[in-house]
Amino acid sequence: MGNIWLTLKQKSWFIPAVLTLFGLILFANTIPNQMFWDDNDFILNNQFVHNWSHLPEYFSQNVVAGANIVSNYWRPVLLIVFSVEYHLWGSQVYGYHLVNLFIHIADSILLFYLLRALFKKDSLAFLTALVFLIHPLQTEAVTYVNSLGDSLSVLFMLLGLNNYLFWRQYKVRSSFWWSIAFFPLALMSKETAIVYPGLILLIELFFRNPEFNSRLRNFFYNLWPSVVIAGFYILLRATVLNFQNTFNLYNEQNLFTSHVYVRILTFFKSLWVYLGLLIYPHDLHMERSIEIAQSLRNSQVIAGFALFVILIAAAFWQFKKRPAVSFGCLWFLICLAPVSNILVPINGLLYEHWLYLPMAGFWISFFSILPSPFTGEGAPKGRVRVAQAISILLLIYLVFLAKTTISRNAEWRDPIIFYNQTLRYAPTSYRVINNLGMAYDDDNQHEKAIETYQRAIALNSDIQVAYHNLGNAYKALDRKDLAIENFKLAIEKDPKFTYSYNALIQIYLDDHDSKKALEYLRLLEELYPNDDSIKQLIDQVERRL
Repeated sequence: MGNIWLTLKQKSWFIPAVLTLFGLILFANTIPNQMFWDDNDFILNNQFVHNWSHLPEYFSQNVVAGANIVSNYWRPVLLIVFSVEYHLWGSQVYGYHLVNLFIHIADSILLFYLLRALFKKDSLAFLTALVFLIHPLQTEAVTYVNSLGDSLSVLFMLLGLNNYLFWRQYKVRSSFWWSIAFFPLALMSKETAIVYPGLILLIELFFRNPEFNSRLRNFFYNLWPSVVIAGFYILLRATVLNFQNTFNLYNEQNLFTSHVYVRILTFFKSLWVYLGLLIYPHDLHMERSIEIAQSLRNSQVIAGFALFVILIAAAFWQFKKRPAVSFGCLWFLICLAPVSNILVPINGLLYEHWLYLPMAGFWISFFSILPSPFTGEGAPKGRVRVAQAISILLLIYLVFLAKTTISRNAEWRDPIIFYNQTLRYAPTSYRVINNLGMAYDDDNQHEKAIETYQRAIALNSDIQVAYHNLGNAYKALDRKDLAIENFKLAIEKDPKFTYSYNALIQIYLDDHDSKKALEYLRLLEELYPNDDSIKQLIDQVERRL
């Protein structure tokens, strides 16, 4: 194995070809997968994506404003990519999945080149890039079309980091400016790219393993452009691009958002869960979460805190002896920082796709410690036997990862399969139950949809959405009395829920009951007094009377 590896790795095309081949094989079953969940708001129902006339609004509005939704995500470059895709293949799923796949493959190849250039160890770079490529935790970022932001932002980051390292090695000044230019593109693809200056600092620290104190001036000189860009981005998100509450996505004060120590303890807890998923990915699903931690007297918090201490200690103690171990530990922690919830409470406590880039750091450290399975001719017999044993164990593990990835991709085949699979692990998730009901409705299985919506209502009777969807299901079965009853219940739960007003108005207009239609139009006008379309419809209905 060692001799074959030594021969083939000399070919410049070999490792990129291997990574491309593995990527195509393992993710081929994603190509026919349907688009659903947030794919609708981000792409299929997003008018910004459908019409280039909205291009200026990509840079001034939130990413789903084109679907009449307010979010706090600002991702204009992602919108541009989605728009290009939509104009190329509309709602055909194949193109979107191919783009996601090829960008993920490109990320793995760029990661390989970065690590090989930095540490001069082909086996370390290849194995890290390979596991990054095939690990089943990556399926959320690759198989789910809407998650393109993860891999796209990482693509720009890795292009920038490779250019930065090329500049440090060969003093090609244009590469330095390219490394700066890719940073805003990454930020405008996904907010987690804010860690880019930290990764630049890592490369500066480990480039030829320099002494920090003697290079302090160079650090500031080389880092200032990316730091300025990051600062300007934060300023924009705090002011003109603050669509809801940039620095608290919960948009409310509660125990978690009000106490940083609770967020720190919860991060330690999630850190321990992440370690388990990295080593043994199983029971994968989109509704993964944890209970917030309020005390150190919790086994997962203690374990996560111990893991954090070990990572920090390894980063310092291995800095000179095993720099790749130190680099990997710091990479892992830096890339996890934006989703740690410590500084900014975000939209969840723990998601699998949040490990998309951080996992590279874990495997860098792991393969730096692990003896290389690639041993050439002439090596001592004992070393050859160790390499053979490692090769067998590693091959078994890689097969396990690959098999799990293929299985996980299949669970994204269509929304009914996906939501039912998710409910095996999160049976009390209101939004998943409601989404499953809508999937049944879309598939004309209205009776199943009704049963599913009733499950959601039984779980939480104060949320208007399931009542509205239940009304739609009854309407599809021409059971108008029950449809009207549930639309009214939705309005009772939320008097500003315009969807149910519109549904009732349409039912009454279809039944030629202009008086009832006008009653709900007047209520809608009170909510939106400046909406000319409502006024015009009121005039039309009044003329009928």
